[in-house]
Amino acid sequence: MIRRVVHAVDRFLPRSETFINTLVNGHRRFEASVVCRAREHEEEFPFPRVSVVGTRPSRLDPAWWVDAATGRSRWRRLVESTLRELKPDVVHAHFGPVGCDYVDIAGALGIPIVTSLYGVDAAVLPYLRQWRDHYARLFRGGDRFLAEGPEMRKKIIAAGAPADRTIIQPIAINLDKYPRWSPDAAVTVLFAGRFVEKKGLCDAIAAFGRAHARLPQARMTIVGDGPDERDARALTSRLGLSDVVDFVGVKPHSDLIRRLAAATVLIHPSTTAVDGDSEGGAPTILLEAQAVGTPIVSTRHADIPHVAPEGPGVYLCNERDVEALGNALLAAIENREPSSRAHVVARHAVALAMARLESVYDELCGGGAVEAAAH
Repeated sequence: MIRRVVHAVDRFLPRSETFINTLVNGHRRFEASVVCRAREHEEEFPFPRVSVVGTRPSRLDPAWWVDAATGRSRWRRLVESTLRELKPDVVHAHFGPVGCDYVDIAGALGIPIVTSLYGVDAAVLPYLRQWRDHYARLFRGGDRFLAEGPEMRKKIIAAGAPADRTIIQPIAINLDKYPRWSPDAAVTVLFAGRFVEKKGLCDAIAAFGRAHARLPQARMTIVGDGPDERDARALTSRLGLSDVVDFVGVKPHSDLIRRLAAATVLIHPSTTAVDGDSEGGAPTILLEAQAVGTPIVSTRHADIPHVAPEGPGVYLCNERDVEALGNALLAAIENREPSSRAHVVARHAVALAMARLESVYDELCGGGAVEAAAH
């Protein structure tokens, strides 16, 4: 009899979370379904088994008063009904807040729950007063907590997760979907990510400015958006780089990968933000760059050294060291040495990563999970 897993997410799917799309499409022995609050980019990320269970009502909605009277929100009742219908053997929640939402529901239905944490949800949220009790419940009731690397595992345990239930689960990459590196003749430095402090966009622009002073023919392309865009554009103008730095906005994943394969070098200088936010693990774009072969300039931050080991075509610098980042860009441009996909093949290939993940599910499922979930 086929086993089933429900992947619980807030939205399916932001373009910054393509690693979740790889998971839900990569299962070998489990039938995957998705339960989410909202669906977006459906044409870009098609998937046949998605249940959308909307957000909680406001006080203006009569359903809010029903929720208050019964102590069980309409959203929770709908999720319970959906899980009973899907009959999963295991629920896999993605990001800490989603795990907090689902841990009591899964527990009441007798379904094991696995929660993957990815960054701010382990480094910052568990320490905030408004989240502290929610995370305490999650860490008490959750069956397994997944980290993409050893540094992230330390953060999750420090936040309160039991060490014996917190394990490393590498991000999965479908290597068949990536072209080989074929850089354009023009020198192009690529940055791709959300415009938030931990992604290091302003450091990337400043480092490019240093490299551009030596290589005035070089250009920079910036893919993404976010709250730091105004600061990033202001820095670009202040450094006199407006004519050679292109902000192109958020792009479909296929377009991003095309740009990655054509770029001379990818720069992604992740750093620890003032509020303590960090990558936790490492940006998926670094795995994708190695899958393609694009040279990388990044930082010794969180799990980046484990995900993109320093070596041919991979240059790692200390956080916020703009001078070193600029020198690394120059070296990558001058050497034109590709990054190696060997590390990604050995640790992140989808077949290997999914076999590891499904073995975690197997350990939790036992023999009666489907029957329990049905009641």
